[in-house]
Amino acid sequence: MSPPTMLLPHQKPQQRLRPSPPLPTGPTFTLPLGRQRSLDNDLPPLTLRPSEQKKRSLGHDLTALRTQRRPSFAGSFGRLTSKVTVIHKVPSIVEHREEILAVDPVAAQNFNLSDLFLALPNELQAQIIAPLPIHSVLTLRLVSKSFHTMVTLNESTIARYHIANSLPAYALRLYPLPDPAWINLHYLCSIWHRLHVAEKLSTMIAAQATKEIFLRNTDALRLEFEPQHKRMRQRLMPLVFTLFHFFETYRDIHIKRLTSEPPLHHQAYTLNPIEAEVMAMYDDQTLLKVHQVFPLVVSSFSRRLRPPSYVGTLERSIKGYLKDRPADEVYATILAVGGLRQAQRFWETKGYNARRAAVDTWYGFVTRSPVEAAPKSKMSLITHLGRKKSKQAAEASSSESTTNHDATSCREWFCVKPSCQATRRRHSTDNLVFHSSLAAGPPMSPLSRDQLRLMLPDLQHLSNIWMHTAEALILERQIVPRAQDIKRNTQVLLELIRDDGLEMDNWISGTPPDPARANSNTEQQEGMGAPGGVSD
Repeated sequence: MSPPTMLLPHQKPQQRLRPSPPLPTGPTFTLPLGRQRSLDNDLPPLTLRPSEQKKRSLGHDLTALRTQRRPSFAGSFGRLTSKVTVIHKVPSIVEHREEILAVDPVAAQNFNLSDLFLALPNELQAQIIAPLPIHSVLTLRLVSKSFHTMVTLNESTIARYHIANSLPAYALRLYPLPDPAWINLHYLCSIWHRLHVAEKLSTMIAAQATKEIFLRNTDALRLEFEPQHKRMRQRLMPLVFTLFHFFETYRDIHIKRLTSEPPLHHQAYTLNPIEAEVMAMYDDQTLLKVHQVFPLVVSSFSRRLRPPSYVGTLERSIKGYLKDRPADEVYATILAVGGLRQAQRFWETKGYNARRAAVDTWYGFVTRSPVEAAPKSKMSLITHLGRKKSKQAAEASSSESTTNHDATSCREWFCVKPSCQATRRRHSTDNLVFHSSLAAGPPMSPLSRDQLRLMLPDLQHLSNIWMHTAEALILERQIVPRAQDIKRNTQVLLELIRDDGLEMDNWISGTPPDPARANSNTEQQEGMGAPGGVSD
């Protein structure tokens, strides 16, 4: 016996629903539509009572009528929908993994996201990891040998992406792009390393100036001064980055000259030829602005290595502040041999005693000369009143022998300790893990003993570094008409914090203030500050 047939409310008992027509077979086209037109056309027409027709003509209560029947489409589009099929949901990774586990539980035990990622084509892998931050890419190399190999094989793609999207214009002006074959992670990370050092030093110089020069000693005053502090830090960064380039290039040229020419102190010159060669790479605005900020950078670093000025004689004796500031040759050696990266290391060392111990240890290690012990006073016998020797001071004053330095826990990129150097020599050059482009070391890597023996006797005095040559070239190029027009410390600080420093902001962004002057110097200055150069 067949089941009873259901009737619609508006149908008479003798009217029955006709069965649904069969779905079309053959090739179909998938569209995200909810209903097929063929089913709508087969429905019987709606019959309305006279009262409902009256309501419909008056526009009353049409909600029920709208829900009873959907409008149909005519034309070719309606015929196209007759071949529409239902869109099936794509199974997720979890559902796909459950299917694999159901088929072969043993084969799918190690199924994870890294396996899926490494199974992608090499081009897709490079496009996924290239936009990551540089430190994330370097951390990805530590996950496994597979990820290390993937990053190493895609160095050029990653470097090209960050060169086009991450590096500032002034960095590319100072370090132009090499040949396409040499665009790799070493080139990218070297510029990133220099930018990191410049950012750290700019932040510390701005904080020191805010506290000691502008006298913003409380949290409320520093919060009020925050906009000026931010502008000073941002405008200092490209200038400090240029100084990093100066000391790095000066050291390279100096070592090359010493192998074929007599030392500088045996030559008669008015301007330092090495400094003049390096400064010829800078355009007029770069040379002027770096020359104005150079005394601020050196004086800030010098104040960092002085004993605290707020303590008296008794407190200095009790706490051990017996040493004066380092000699000028120590500052000159730090800047000329170690560069701004070494200055940053000393600056970040907390505690005056620890800083001085680190400076003395490094200088003794470089020059191979014993460090003179600090004179002791009678008050230093009261040891229970003095502060304890910090851990950093103890580590800095320890010997630099292999037995006291653990190479496995060292986090330096290219450590100068003998134990770390011996560990690097044991690595095979055939291993892709230890023979990538980053194995060349960071910028201003440690010099060999022979190079130090040549360079140390020929170092310039601290007062002669940069200042005399830069001022003479500024007047020779007629960047300013007189030496009195060069801004000094107070004017430079006000220029760094003022809100309307449009000229400096244009220089930082790479827009030359004088296009005619920049175009005339394009060939001599390697495209720095000129439109159409490497930075553009």
